[in-house]
Amino acid sequence: MAEAGLDALVLTHPRDVLYYVGTARPATLVVGPREAVLLVRRGLDLARKEATGATVEAGGGWDRVAAVLAEWGFSRGAVGVPLDVMPASLYLRMREALPGWEVVDASPIVLAQRMVKDVDEIEAVRKAARVADVGHQALAAILRPGLSELSLAAEVERALREAGHEAFQPLRYPGARGGGVFLFSGENLTVRGGHGLVVTGSGLSRGSPYGPSLRPVRPGDLVVLDIGATFGSYTADESRTFVLGRPTAAQEALHQVALEVEEAVLRALRPGVPVAEVYEAAEAVVRRGAPPHFAPGSLVLPGFVGHGLGLEIDEPPVLWLREETRLAAGMTLAVEVEVSAPEAAMTAKVEDTVVVEENGARLLTAAPRQLFAVGG
Repeated sequence: MAEAGLDALVLTHPRDVLYYVGTARPATLVVGPREAVLLVRRGLDLARKEATGATVEAGGGWDRVAAVLAEWGFSRGAVGVPLDVMPASLYLRMREALPGWEVVDASPIVLAQRMVKDVDEIEAVRKAARVADVGHQALAAILRPGLSELSLAAEVERALREAGHEAFQPLRYPGARGGGVFLFSGENLTVRGGHGLVVTGSGLSRGSPYGPSLRPVRPGDLVVLDIGATFGSYTADESRTFVLGRPTAAQEALHQVALEVEEAVLRALRPGVPVAEVYEAAEAVVRRGAPPHFAPGSLVLPGFVGHGLGLEIDEPPVLWLREETRLAAGMTLAVEVEVSAPEAAMTAKVEDTVVVEENGARLLTAAPRQLFAVGG
């Protein structure tokens, strides 16, 4: 905090508060140079049992935050707040309560600290990965023609819930999609609805235009299952591609490119490597195509090949050209490879959760990565 030139830090985002003091109860965390106070709006008794590293008090509102800072001897200074997730109405109330303070965006500082996980966090992500594995095993057992995407996704989610999935994907941005199970088939593998760079499927309505639909899967379909599992507060992300029946040579070739891209990314994941170089390694594979089925230059990536995850499933860094971060040991990442052949209206996807270690990347997800042929 001192290195960032901050006199105080005020965190309102539940996952940030959870990271620092161990509770996600509705609360505001106020941090000073020598002490911290958690102001709990609801669930005070539970927060007192869960929170560590801060004094827990009943409270809420920016007037109470200002009073705490005044008790510490501060009437002005630089205060860090998470501007990336703070609603404008909340920001305006803060400015009224802290008129003498310079407001600094603390989100880059917090997210940079959260990017590198300790041993316990990595183990928590590994346990979430085991839950994601269960979902792919479940789909392999039930996939058959005539069932709808929605019915299949519901059965996968049932298996995940029984394995401990917490039924949602914690996302930093409230407008983003989240649920845990995304399943797409056939022509829906070409639908990019704008809720993310990757294929989103057609969903169930205009108000929910992403995710599984009522489309029945058919013989010959490629089916992609993308699972974001949450277990013990931490997340893991895993995707696999299935085919109903015997795969065509073109389907096998496209999936093989996805595997080769993932392998190139995994080889590049070493401490100190610029993230942009990782993405370049992926593009180099895709540019080759897969003759004779896909000519060089005919295959595309969605513009990235992965992202950080942890207490949220959309943490930095993003594995794309715009990222200036260098990799570090302890980062947990979703290596998310989606290769599309636009002219053939085909997509194959493979995604794994990994941890960056001194000698390279270690897989935390464990479902087999080959193209799953079901019923062939």
